[in-house]
Amino acid sequence: MSSREVMSEAKWAQFEKRAFESATVEGREELCAELAAQLSRELLGATDFHDGVATAVSELRSLGHDLWSYDEDDEFEIWGPNYAQPSSPGVVITFRSGGPTEVTWSSVGRLH
Repeated sequence: MSSREVMSEAKWAQFEKRAFESATVEGREELCAELAAQLSRELLGATDFHDGVATAVSELRSLGHDLWSYDEDDEFEIWGPNYAQPSSPGVVITFRSGGPTEVTWSSVGRLH
């Protein structure tokens, strides 16, 4: 594993899905705010908005988040848990090109 991969893992590790699931309501809100800030920083450094979103979604999926694309256009993408067959709560993320990312917790579904 390269030093870049280790840095990347450390940067994202606090955002594992189980951290959100086990947090208090206040703790979950704090995690959502911290994740939104991290994602906003990541997208500012991306050369292509949609590629940056794809990379972030991949990282979050590797941490246990069940993310599906809800909607997108040139300026935004919205991702969240499978709403067609809800199985557990999860984060809903609104990425905006050139703007702040928003992260909320959806309680749709059930915890395993």
